[in-house]
Amino acid sequence: MKTIAILAAMQQELDAVLEAFGLAASKTDFCGMQIYVFELNAIKFVLALSGVGRANTAMNAALIIREFKPDEVINVGSAGGLQAEQKILDVVIPNEVVALDVDLTALGFEYGQVLGCPKSYFTDEKMREKLIEASKGLAAAHVGTVGSSEAFICREEQVREIQRRFGNRVLCVEMEAFSIAVVCSSFGIPFAIIRSLSDVPAKGEGNEHDFNTFLSRASKNAAKLLWEYGKG
Repeated sequence: MKTIAILAAMQQELDAVLEAFGLAASKTDFCGMQIYVFELNAIKFVLALSGVGRANTAMNAALIIREFKPDEVINVGSAGGLQAEQKILDVVIPNEVVALDVDLTALGFEYGQVLGCPKSYFTDEKMREKLIEASKGLAAAHVGTVGSSEAFICREEQVREIQRRFGNRVLCVEMEAFSIAVVCSSFGIPFAIIRSLSDVPAKGEGNEHDFNTFLSRASKNAAKLLWEYGKG
């Protein structure tokens, strides 16, 4: 039986997945994480609350992969939009994942590149194409680069610096995708990322208020796309 691991950083994001799948699944504690294991359409799903930030996500993604040996990993949740034409609740389906706050340029590496690692990571093409197909009829979907940072991006100078460093190709910012990319690539597991915009810092400061207002709706939007992917 195929196994898909779904990792959500925040409680609102995990609850949105449970709601989208129509589940009253029982919660299990695994290494300090709350997880839900269920079957749908001959697929075993492992849904986990992985925690916010790269350290939590890397640790818990590795634990889930070692214990449940998934065939695919999907990281689902919210993000902040970095393109002025984007709207809150738009969906982003990344093809590329970069780190926004790694700087080893003094040692001859590209900005965002970790020593001994590639300068960026790429989501699985088949999973991405299936997500793009599943997104039709839902919210507006953007395909491109997602950037991970340990900072909440809310100031104009932060946006300008990211756009300068990465040639304005980063579509959205969040805190977990890079860890998912590194861990899954290390284990040889195909992975995909789903994000829905809770805020758009590219439109000016004050997006932290939008984040608090729209986090739940953005989480449900991302979970809806995941449901469309999972049922097919």
